Amino acid sequence: MAIAINCDYWLSLDFDAEEIAKKIVPLAFAMADIPVSLHGRDLEFSIVLTDDETTQALNRDYRGKDKPTNVLSFAMLDSNDDDFLPPADQPLPVGDIILAYETIESEAIEQSKPLRDHYAHLLVHGALHLLGYDHEDPHEGDVMESLEIRILKKYGIENPYLDGKTVA
Repeated sequence: MAIAINCDYWLSLDFDAEEIAKKIVPLAFAMADIPVSLHGRDLEFSIVLTDDETTQALNRDYRGKDKPTNVLSFAMLDSNDDDFLPPADQPLPVGDIILAYETIESEAIEQSKPLRDHYAHLLVHGALHLLGYDHEDPHEGDVMESLEIRILKKYGIENPYLDGKTVA
């Protein structure tokens, strides 16, 4: 796991953003239903803790949405890529999770949630996207949401959907 902090806001928190990422993302990977081809593999990924300006540019350039967003996931795996996996003794790159401080902070305030908990939730959400989970289809969204709730509970964070707010 590589973590890059390119926004000073992330350095002035009353919690250690890197430490949370190092614990909760591997927990999400461990609890997720992953393809058999990934079982027992060391998963390699990066997390970028950044700002709204950066996520807006990425969101515009890669998703056609010219606005900042809380979390972006850029998955390197495709469910049909088994023929292109590196050898089993090498780490498997699964992708990147990018989080925007200002959006996450304003959502936490708006939703009356601790910033730490909202950040952890978005890490889990991003990690599940790297593994192929999605919420475009209502059924798939329910599956993803249920798994997020279970992972966060195991980490000591209550259901983030109790107030009816969604992540994306």
